[in-house]
Amino acid sequence: MKVTFRLSERHDAAALIALNRLVWNNDNAPILNNYESTENYLEKSPPGSELLALCDDVIAGYFSYRSPIPLPANAHVAELAIAVHPDYHGAGIAQALMMEGEVWMRRLGKKKLSLRVMATNARALSFYKKYGFLTQGVLPQEFYINGHYVDDVMMYKML
Repeated sequence: MKVTFRLSERHDAAALIALNRLVWNNDNAPILNNYESTENYLEKSPPGSELLALCDDVIAGYFSYRSPIPLPANAHVAELAIAVHPDYHGAGIAQALMMEGEVWMRRLGKKKLSLRVMATNARALSFYKKYGFLTQGVLPQEFYINGHYVDDVMMYKML
């Protein structure tokens, strides 16, 4: 399977909203991404803020980033998220996105990648550790989901 990459464009918004609805649930995220409209999505994820992995011109996944603290002193940090369409699980899309995403972040001058993952998401924790992410902290019982408290694990990787 050939994977190509490009940055998100305005016309991708509807497909990305659909992908987010498929991927994010109470097992892997404290809130669901219920966007009211395409415009609402584009406000939060403007064109160019997501690196898309395409298989036969279909969005198979994305690597997105945002500045966690919008200050010049924190401009070297990118908080990331990776999502892969369920039809492409096990096809190496997440790995390809991580590698290509790191190249993209270096080009943008980022020095530190950070992310947050629920402690119950063992698959994601294992994936990030495999790619060199370290735990920088744990927020105990940060979320209350489906009748249980869940820790939030903060991870980072220096580029």
